[in-house]
Amino acid sequence: MTTECTGKSASALDPAASEAFRRERWLGVIGLLCTVAIWGATIPAITVLAPRWDPYFLAMIRYVAAVPVFWLLLKVFGGAGREAVPVAPIRLLALGLAMAAFALLYTLGIAYSHPVTAVIFGASMPIVANLVARLVDGTVPSAGLYLGMALVVPGAAFAMLDEGKLDQSLGVGGGEAMIVIAMVTWSWYSIMAQRWFKGASQIRITAMSSFAASAFLVGAYGLAGLAGATYGAWDDIRALDIGLIAILSYGVIVIAVVLWNHGVLRLGLSLASLYLNLIPAVTLAILSLMGIPPTLGQVSGAALVIGGILLAQRWPALARRR
Repeated sequence: MTTECTGKSASALDPAASEAFRRERWLGVIGLLCTVAIWGATIPAITVLAPRWDPYFLAMIRYVAAVPVFWLLLKVFGGAGREAVPVAPIRLLALGLAMAAFALLYTLGIAYSHPVTAVIFGASMPIVANLVARLVDGTVPSAGLYLGMALVVPGAAFAMLDEGKLDQSLGVGGGEAMIVIAMVTWSWYSIMAQRWFKGASQIRITAMSSFAASAFLVGAYGLAGLAGATYGAWDDIRALDIGLIAILSYGVIVIAVVLWNHGVLRLGLSLASLYLNLIPAVTLAILSLMGIPPTLGQVSGAALVIGGILLAQRWPALARRR
């Protein structure tokens, strides 16, 4: 369990352990920043793909395409010592179901929500993660985390606000509940994956979870096909489609989820979840490169998010100095 969860501080350790502690936390921070950079490309990629490919297919193909890569990584890096200790099948299925539920529900939730309300609901991820961590893991958030969330949540919503569409009714499109459930399942997965795979590498944790998730997503895609809810431009597959799907699979799933699990292990779910609110800033930067520059309000919102994360990250040191 991380120091954030136990309530201990680096100052309580001997100098060598304290230095190792700080190094591990910074590795977690770097991993989370890389995760944010990769996940920030998800929305633009799906936006381009959605008119040609249904959300059930997009959710499934990302994990199915990653299976051979994870299998190769396990062959090269996994399988020795504690890595070989098996996880109970029922637990592995539970983790796979949670991961699959997040992938599918979040995609569908965005599709069936007003864009602004979807962002507002998505920006509540730190609150959802803290509630789940409190219920599942008994984690008590620090005062700095609450102060950080006070900046992060409205900042993330503000960062994605389009002032040109404020005259439109926000309303509820039906997908908001899916977004909330998706965040609950991802928070639960993030905690239980570290607990049930304790001692295993993050590659193994992500790979085994993704194998199980792929099976569930294939089943969901098959059922959606029987219901007539799927579509695809099979007779006109473009190189752009293949490239974007490769990014969603090998970047978003293989690399980013491994780094996310690494960050959760080092910093704890509550603090790690704050970094997800940097995604709007990354998305805005990508949209700017696509010829859609951000507004002043969006830049201000991104600044609030960054300030909230820095406050939560540095609060223990500030409290000790006081």
